[in-house]
Amino acid sequence: MKRNTLKTRSAFTLIEIMVASVIMVILVGLVIQITTSVLNVWNDSSGKLSANAEARISLDLLTQDLETAVLKNNSKQWLRVDAPANSGGPYDNQTVALKLFSPALDRDQSQPGDICAIAYHLEYGPAFQGSADNIYALYRKLETPKDTFDNFMGSSTNAVQASLTGAGWEKADIVSDENYLAGNIIDFKVLLYEENAAGDAAQVVNATSDLDIINNSFFFGGSVGTSIDNTLLFAEVILTVISSEGLQLLQRFDQVGSFEQYGDADDIVREHGQTFTRRVNFLARPI
Repeated sequence: MKRNTLKTRSAFTLIEIMVASVIMVILVGLVIQITTSVLNVWNDSSGKLSANAEARISLDLLTQDLETAVLKNNSKQWLRVDAPANSGGPYDNQTVALKLFSPALDRDQSQPGDICAIAYHLEYGPAFQGSADNIYALYRKLETPKDTFDNFMGSSTNAVQASLTGAGWEKADIVSDENYLAGNIIDFKVLLYEENAAGDAAQVVNATSDLDIINNSFFFGGSVGTSIDNTLLFAEVILTVISSEGLQLLQRFDQVGSFEQYGDADDIVREHGQTFTRRVNFLARPI
């Protein structure tokens, strides 16, 4: 007679399933948290690299334009630093506008002539037309040699070049999509150094403290305003760049004021900003 043997089957108990589920949820949560952190670091690093790359391109163009700046000892202006030219954003720190004449290497070489009118301006405004988000952007306007000769350089019989202001030199003429140069630049300074009576380099200043170095407009040549009478030796160009995360924090600060650990805009810039400085020698001497 054959016996029926009962086969026992192994199975998970309800408690084991619950424990396994809890462990799985914890592991998935950790993976998501790690992945999110990595993505945030990646995005922040990518934004910094992109902003830094644009800043270096801007420094290269500024170096090129200043090194080859045309300077003449006559009644016309040839280089002008306008300050303060506030960008309009939550972080305004003596930003300037720069105007000069130079044989720009990226000019339209299909036209005769080589001297171009060049203007730089930093502005805080919409990222694109109709955008609700504002960004900082540095703009560079480059005129053709023909337009420069016809519209921006004065002859001995007129006063077109008596001051690098007015039509063609105003912010509205410079700040446009086609003149966009770099983003996330929140501060732009140009400090000028001239040769003093002793033959040494002295900073061109009209201020009473180092914190207020640029409180006026300075220019070379011409007779209107604060003129630089001595030989210009070099310029110190300073660009401060903010990361994309820092820009978002500045936008929030612009909307709500101080929050969390950020009492003012400087706190955000110190944590998320980086400053690039370059000394640029004026290769040409006034003629």
